[in-house]
Amino acid sequence: MDDLDALLKLLTRVKTKGWTNAFLDPSGDEEPQKEWEPLLTLLQEMGRARACLKATDVIREHLRRKLRALRRVNMPLVLEDGAKRLPDEVLAIIFEKGFIMDGSQFSLNVSHVSRRFRRISIQMPLLWTRFEQTYSEGQIREFISRSGQLYVDVDVDGLSNVTASQTESFLQLLGENSHRWSSFYIPESGIESAMTRFGITNLPRLRHLAHTCQVNLSTWSMPALTHVEAWSWLLPAGNPLLSQLTHFELNIYEDSVDIQELAVVLHDMKKLQDLSLDLNYCKLAEDVNLPLDTAAYPKPHSIPIEKLTIHIYGAEMEYSAILFDALMHLTPSTLELSSSDEGPAEFFRNSKRQIFPYGSTIKLTTSKPINVLETLADLDKSCDIVRTVHFDASSKDAMFGTRMPKFGVKVWRRLRSLSHLRFKNFDSLNEQVFEEFTKGLLLTKEESGLQSLEILSCKNMSEDFLLDLRDEVGDRLKWTL
Repeated sequence: MDDLDALLKLLTRVKTKGWTNAFLDPSGDEEPQKEWEPLLTLLQEMGRARACLKATDVIREHLRRKLRALRRVNMPLVLEDGAKRLPDEVLAIIFEKGFIMDGSQFSLNVSHVSRRFRRISIQMPLLWTRFEQTYSEGQIREFISRSGQLYVDVDVDGLSNVTASQTESFLQLLGENSHRWSSFYIPESGIESAMTRFGITNLPRLRHLAHTCQVNLSTWSMPALTHVEAWSWLLPAGNPLLSQLTHFELNIYEDSVDIQELAVVLHDMKKLQDLSLDLNYCKLAEDVNLPLDTAAYPKPHSIPIEKLTIHIYGAEMEYSAILFDALMHLTPSTLELSSSDEGPAEFFRNSKRQIFPYGSTIKLTTSKPINVLETLADLDKSCDIVRTVHFDASSKDAMFGTRMPKFGVKVWRRLRSLSHLRFKNFDSLNEQVFEEFTKGLLLTKEESGLQSLEILSCKNMSEDFLLDLRDEVGDRLKWTL
């Protein structure tokens, strides 16, 4: 308890003399000594200070434990009190956000919290608009009743423990409200034939369709359909539905999709604005004859769309190169191209070795050992409309370079025409190279259109280095380390 006694004496002195005066007397005694040995007294004072610090550390630890215990006890009470104070209108907004994130399971959970929560949730038709095959007949009918006349999402799970008769019963229960279906998922081919057999083919409000099996849908009426999400299967070329689509997502596994067939299907999508392709361990089929006949393809960069997203994981470079051939006709406002593959660095070129990325905004994420500055110069040379470029390195192999490339006047002029440039996760970023590159962009007699040069999460960059560099080049250099 000696440490505690020393702390109590100090606190008594503080209470009597105040914070400033309490620490002026080196001896720490109530009555200063007339004669004292400086070294001995100072050592004693240091000992008392250490004792006080030790006591405060013990007190601090006990107080932390008490606060943690109080928080555990207090949190449910705080949440309960806060929920009671919230108006019903605010709770309804919270319930809506929870439903968007977690779906119908959230609706079921929140309706069993309290009488008030149940009353509010039951009065919100939106919370009851998602139907899953796992629901009982009673639940389905209750959801239909509570959902009013809103659009509904129908999810046929395709679980192995669900029998065909159960699936058919589920479809028949919801078939009477097929005019309200907004989203539908087809996990197996038997679903299409069952719905056709039951006469559930008129889906006037269906906007989103997902399928993991081969479908035809030629006898179905879906005038509002604009978004299709597919796994390894394509709608047949020439299907009238293709001309309606504005959003198309395709997940490709191994050689499940023929690129030539994909190209024809994409050309049928006259209204396409958002295309997303996910390549997983893709390779060309053994019977593919190379090179592919591209004579019927539209001219490169002749068809504008809003967004093109491509993620490559484990795909052969030859496959992605030929896929890029089939996509060269697109001019997206935003292109997002990412590769989690550790294969060759030239993952962004087509079969003719032409740079594929093209768009006003280009976002590249790669784990490949590419030289970013040289790639940036190539992009800027091949794409005359690019204004924003983001590079994200998902591994240490993506290099910023250890030497500054010798850019000519034309290259620097094109780079300065960019509006926004961002580098993220380049842990091996060389400060000397980056300084030379930054000054070349921002310290120039020529007019530079660059509005921002951003550095995000580059661990080896020094805050002092960036502060000094910003003093030279101005506020257009931004960073978050």
